Amino acid sequence: MHSRSFNKVLVLGWLTFFFGGFVHAQNGWNFPDFSASQVFQSRKADIAMKVYRSGSSVRVERSGAISTLYVPANSEVYNFTVYPDHSRQCVAMKPEQAKMLPSPLELIQGKILKRTTVGTDVVEGHAVKIETVTVLQPDGKTIESKVWEAEDLQGIPVKIESYIDGVTLRAVYRDIVVGAPDQSLFTIPDRCTPFEKMFQVAEVRTLK
Repeated sequence: MHSRSFNKVLVLGWLTFFFGGFVHAQNGWNFPDFSASQVFQSRKADIAMKVYRSGSSVRVERSGAISTLYVPANSEVYNFTVYPDHSRQCVAMKPEQAKMLPSPLELIQGKILKRTTVGTDVVEGHAVKIETVTVLQPDGKTIESKVWEAEDLQGIPVKIESYIDGVTLRAVYRDIVVGAPDQSLFTIPDRCTPFEKMFQVAEVRTLK
């Protein structure tokens, strides 16, 4: 009798684990890696920059001199700067220390707490499914976003609206190239200055 009860508990536990894991997996993003032009839209002007996605990591090239790499899996953000003399600097920080304009593509990465399909549309020439999502960020914040996912691009977003600190960040994605970007774009330099030590670095530069 005890053996049957134990086996029943074991089977129920295994089924709970299996189906619970399946539901969790369905909540994650499964669109492929890609690169694109990310265009922030506002009433005054559009701001375009290059963006790359590899797994959950996102790299944003804000200009020819400044890039940011978001690595949610490690709860790290890396800011890369190329100076006029061609010297380079990498600064490593926690997400809560990063004060740069975030990418909506980065803001939808993380643990998805809620995901709801709310309709369909045509955006940037693509038939899309529209979803609202609530994501738990590595720093503990929850971010709500609306995502337009292109059906002909395996669900890659062609538009994202993220709502953060009372501000709506709106971006569209154009010139999308499906496939893994050059992995060197996601390689962390051996020498990366911790954010906490940036004041010391600036002081040394000033003294020189």
